[in-house]
Amino acid sequence: MDLTRPDILILGAGILGSSAAWQLAERGAGSIAVLDLDLAGTFSSSERNAGGCRATWWHPLNAELSWRSLRFYEGIAAEIQFFQRGYLFLYSPRRWAVARGKKAQYDRLGIPVEYLAPDEIRTRLPEFENLKGVAGATFSPKDGLLDPHLLKEYYRARARALGVRFLDRFYFTGAELRGRRVEAVHAQRRLSPPPEEVLEEIHTRHEVDQGGPWEKEIFRPKAVLNCTGAWLPVSSGHLGYASPVQPVRRQISLFESHAEDFSDRGMIVDSSGLYLHAEGEHSGLVLAGYSNRDEKPGYSFRYDGEPFFDKKIWLRLYRRGGRRRFEAIRHRRGWAGLYAVSPDKSAILGPVAETENLYELGAATGRGVMQSYMLGKLMAERIATGRFESLDAAPLSGGRFARGEYLVEDLDI
Repeated sequence: MDLTRPDILILGAGILGSSAAWQLAERGAGSIAVLDLDLAGTFSSSERNAGGCRATWWHPLNAELSWRSLRFYEGIAAEIQFFQRGYLFLYSPRRWAVARGKKAQYDRLGIPVEYLAPDEIRTRLPEFENLKGVAGATFSPKDGLLDPHLLKEYYRARARALGVRFLDRFYFTGAELRGRRVEAVHAQRRLSPPPEEVLEEIHTRHEVDQGGPWEKEIFRPKAVLNCTGAWLPVSSGHLGYASPVQPVRRQISLFESHAEDFSDRGMIVDSSGLYLHAEGEHSGLVLAGYSNRDEKPGYSFRYDGEPFFDKKIWLRLYRRGGRRRFEAIRHRRGWAGLYAVSPDKSAILGPVAETENLYELGAATGRGVMQSYMLGKLMAERIATGRFESLDAAPLSGGRFARGEYLVEDLDI
């Protein structure tokens, strides 16, 4: 295989790019190369997330994509540490009315969901003594938690076994376009591993560090798949189109809680926007996050530390459980990652409009891990055969926004 002339060149080796690479190779789609600045994924959204996996989404296509992916994960549960301990989702009165209206959708797909009144919530979640503002909850026992890193490596290992080449330390910088085709892709290859501070600088400023040892590479693939996630706004410009995706920071905290043991639970999502689950078996550590709806789009990996934890996490827990349960919890550490957010909060998948050999896959808005199997499968079908076979994913085309055909997902966190 001439690495500079693959049949398919994938930009981005995150969980979606890795899934697509494997499933394209399984279909015998030709030679495949995958470029990434940092295969370890130091700042990748695939690595900086909470590991939740649920099928209980409000848009039917999102529910089906997640449910079919989840059923696949069940078959490899031990390899990716997939624990189906459920999602307990608490709702305000307004959202509870919508949640109850989704029962027929879940029944049609075969997704088991229980609907709980406040007294039943207290039985399931005694740590939350104060349920003010909570009208009800759903519990979905087939949902759960998995290790995103292990899932990504599962895809990569199988892709490599089929001949896919993952190329590390390659930064995509431009393309040669001729008419409706991408004729060449330009990249800079760093000859030595960049330190973490340099990686962060490149990921936020979108420029190679001038002091580093770089050399230029030119690839001439037959087809290009753009899987650059939160960096779609940057990479799409190099490829001659404009992506509507926005990068939005999400922060996650780890805290110590020996008084309350959440290790036998799955994900808990409060009506306030707080979500949490035990981090590891009986470790005493709990992972918690909060999606700040006022967060402005942008490239930042700054974790706000104690102020974020105290104001966004601890205060909400204290209001639910009181002094006796949550006063003594201790903040340990945390991190920030990026959501790739589309205008309707549903993924983008398919050919780029008015091109012949350019495709895009991304912007799952927090569902990249949980939908990665099906999104990769559908993308492979479309590239290899020219059509979708498993289900009709044409509505996910990026051209839907210009047509006003939005797939609005309102149950994001």
